[in-house]
Amino acid sequence: MDLEPWAAYGLELQDLGPKGRGLVAGKDFRCGEVLFREKGFRAKSPEHLALEVLASAEARAQVSHLHTGPLCHLEGHAGTLPHGVSEEEWFDAYSKVRFNSFELNGCCFLPIMALFNHSCAPNAAITQLPPHEECHTAMVVVAEQGIARGTEIVYSYNSDCLFVPLRERRKRLLSNWGFLCKCSRCQVEEEAGLEDDEEEPPEMPQLLSWEEVDLKNVNLFQARHEVLHHPGIPFSERKQIFSAQLAAAVQLAPYLHPSLGTIYEELHDLCEASKPHTHAEKVAKFFSELGETGNALWPPTGK
Repeated sequence: MDLEPWAAYGLELQDLGPKGRGLVAGKDFRCGEVLFREKGFRAKSPEHLALEVLASAEARAQVSHLHTGPLCHLEGHAGTLPHGVSEEEWFDAYSKVRFNSFELNGCCFLPIMALFNHSCAPNAAITQLPPHEECHTAMVVVAEQGIARGTEIVYSYNSDCLFVPLRERRKRLLSNWGFLCKCSRCQVEEEAGLEDDEEEPPEMPQLLSWEEVDLKNVNLFQARHEVLHHPGIPFSERKQIFSAQLAAAVQLAPYLHPSLGTIYEELHDLCEASKPHTHAEKVAKFFSELGETGNALWPPTGK
């Protein structure tokens, strides 16, 4: 009997109650370890992706288990339907592709990766593998302590959501994926009353602050982002804002999340030397190597 694709990687598909199914670690995984690799389908839009899926009997079988979302985002047919495919079948394929795809040099659809559930406090992340002209991806452990056997593997459907307040996160997820997020982070912040928390515009000392409470404040993260390139800020203060923003990203994102590498590339030229700067640089190098060769070691040796 053939193993399911995820089983060969030490993953288990389990019924997780109200949230439905999800993939759980069947063994211990260390930080930086690749959990799963998949080559998916890519097209310029969800409509074209639906046609790609319907044209392949194998792909049609792979999407049969996926969630069917509402059709409010439908933009119309992308072309002539494959022979023998009804409009009802096309609508079904589209609704599944639309709610289980993401942007990756176009619209990318990964039928197995779609089984991983979302969390605003992820322990894993998707990254692109070579060759980049194809939809090759990997799910990587980003939690500093790794993922213990029996733990659900979760990633953020939108990495930008790691750095925005609760109300905005939930709004984006509800608009794009049709669910109100009840992950551990959202529940903790809701219970703390952060959904209704509207802060006053910060003063410059707050934007420059390296106090832990300020670095972990997503409202301050957003405020810094808005003034990073403001022409009226003296150069010395701009360098401090860049440095504080990179330090805040290290506080807010999971330990090895690829978003740290992206933010590092944006900010490092004006950042002062610091532990957060060194860590973000290592994260950037790790994902650069993984993206170029398909393999990388964490932590980097000799660095």
